[in-house]
Amino acid sequence: MSGLAKDAGRGAPGNTASAAEAQPGGSAAPVGAIIFDAPDVLYDATLWRRWLLQLVGRLGIRLEYTDFQQAWEAHLVDVHRGRREYTEALETFLLELGLGWAQVDEIEAASRIQRQNLEIGVRPLPGVARTIDELQGLGLALAAWADSPLVAGKLVERLGRLLPHLQFDAVLTSVELESTQPAAQCYRAMLDLLGLAPAQTVYVGHDTVHLAGARCCGLRTVAFNHAPAAKADHYLTRFEDLATLARSWAVLPRRSPDATASSQLSH
Repeated sequence: MSGLAKDAGRGAPGNTASAAEAQPGGSAAPVGAIIFDAPDVLYDATLWRRWLLQLVGRLGIRLEYTDFQQAWEAHLVDVHRGRREYTEALETFLLELGLGWAQVDEIEAASRIQRQNLEIGVRPLPGVARTIDELQGLGLALAAWADSPLVAGKLVERLGRLLPHLQFDAVLTSVELESTQPAAQCYRAMLDLLGLAPAQTVYVGHDTVHLAGARCCGLRTVAFNHAPAAKADHYLTRFEDLATLARSWAVLPRRSPDATASSQLSH
């Protein structure tokens, strides 16, 4: 294994979890699939948040990015479950920051255009396209999840633009389940689509809480682009190291996921 793909026994920076703590389901079973928590693992999902932080900063609101992100994400939970309108969440968030209604209206108008522009500019994170191509060549099924107000079909379209020559076996989003990570049903729904047991499935994520939810459900976990406090079975410094790690696994023979339940990228 590459020295850049760290196992839990050696630990990630700022993380002292032992191998026994990090592998609740064991690691002997062959692997059949990898589930990617797509935002901030396959592509950079921070562009609009950073633009908004810069804009409110010019209006006198001073926040560190991490604090800003956590506060904003708390407002998005019900949006991602399909229970709240995005515009309402944005208005409430901005008002809680201390902005007035005139400033909120101005930001809303600017953000509608800016979000569209930034969406066009979204690109895969470094090494993603080549590595996923290698993973498919190993015979692994690949799946994508997102906590998002987008239905799976829209996420399929986004992934198709980012990775036009690649195909995912299953794609699912939180709005379809009305449930967000770390709820167990999110991970179980993906396992059901893939027809695999938790110990046969690897979850690649970046969020500390999402990784913990996957581990609690018995999935093997790989952390990438993660906070220092994240706990996982393996930690990637470069996305390309995932291919090196995967070549050390025994791989299950491919099986087709439930075609009526999963969303596929077709090209």
